[in-house]
Amino acid sequence: MLAVIAAASLVLALLLYLELVKARRILRDVSHAIADKDVPTIKILGVLKDMKHDLEAKYEEAIHSRENMRIILQNISDGIIILDRSGRILMDNSAAREMVGIKERKSVGEKLVELVDNYEVLSFADKNLKSFKSDSTEISILYPKKRFVRCDAIPVILSEKEEVLIILMKDVTKERELDSARKEFISNVSHELKTPLTSIHGYAETLLDDDFSDLETVKHFLSIIEAESARMSRLINDLLDLQKIEEGKAVFDFEEVEISDVVKYVSRIVKPMAESLGVDVKISCNSGITVNGDFDRLVQAILNLTDNAIKYTSQKEKGEKRVELSCGFADKECILIVKDTGLGIPSDSISKLFDRFYRVDKARSRKVGGTGLGLSIVRMIVKRHGGRIEVSSEKGVGSEFKIFLPILMKG
Repeated sequence: MLAVIAAASLVLALLLYLELVKARRILRDVSHAIADKDVPTIKILGVLKDMKHDLEAKYEEAIHSRENMRIILQNISDGIIILDRSGRILMDNSAAREMVGIKERKSVGEKLVELVDNYEVLSFADKNLKSFKSDSTEISILYPKKRFVRCDAIPVILSEKEEVLIILMKDVTKERELDSARKEFISNVSHELKTPLTSIHGYAETLLDDDFSDLETVKHFLSIIEAESARMSRLINDLLDLQKIEEGKAVFDFEEVEISDVVKYVSRIVKPMAESLGVDVKISCNSGITVNGDFDRLVQAILNLTDNAIKYTSQKEKGEKRVELSCGFADKECILIVKDTGLGIPSDSISKLFDRFYRVDKARSRKVGGTGLGLSIVRMIVKRHGGRIEVSSEKGVGSEFKIFLPILMKG
């Protein structure tokens, strides 16, 4: 895209130059005609008339071409600023003005240093105006919003040896954010795998040196190895599942699904665990509410939320331990609610709750067997169903997750 912009600008300059050459040829012909005393006056007037019409046509054509180029430049997402050797703006576009924070409508003719506050932008422009060589760098801009911009400086010599510097600007913020997310993801996966691997290695090493005289200790060590191995398996399965959903490779078998069937199925699964942890689970769901969905994936999403609610509510030391799973409808939407009286979530953590590997309390999450990926998977499943998920919580009081899905309209 940057190369296209530069080429277009140079082509425009060349076209204007060629038109100027043609005009000079006409003037030369007129001068020769006037200098020739034998040429009749009527012929001179004819040449002048032809020159006038030709110049008018060429001028209109040049103006039209310039206006078209201006419109094209204004609609390009990459920024472009053209400076003369004194640093005055000869041309720019809205993308460049938005990137560097130029608010004035009329920037042409003004010096860049008088309109831009960013030191890195000004330093880059000043350096390349002085050296007049091709250059490239990446700068960070904090105002009007934080972003990373790749800048390319292209020196150009126009007709009459006029020199201009073209600065091309491409917003690479998304690429840098992806790089950062990728590095964070690798770091998180490495950390999550390192903990169980260390435990497995340590206990296996101890068993190798043991004489197995104390069978209870041996069984205890083996149970830890088994638990850590299971946690690694869950993590890997969750990672694979999340990747497939994000890349659109996960298979979703959409059909007419009765939401009450999903809720009843989940309640049967969690009932034994809830009883063993001393958590009271209440089920309330209207029948007859159907959606276009994948039964198994909806079970997976609701089960994840309910499982979390039960486990974290069981960690509460005092007060009522209750989880409510309900469904209803409003405004052509099905509303699935998982509400608990558990530990609650701090307000500053709610916005990050669906991020991969984010945990409000890492120690407690590992204690209950969480991988830090469950809520990310839930959000992706809900999104694939054309729905949305909301959460509200108060620390020490409890949390409430709401899933909104479009109702399957019959008719």
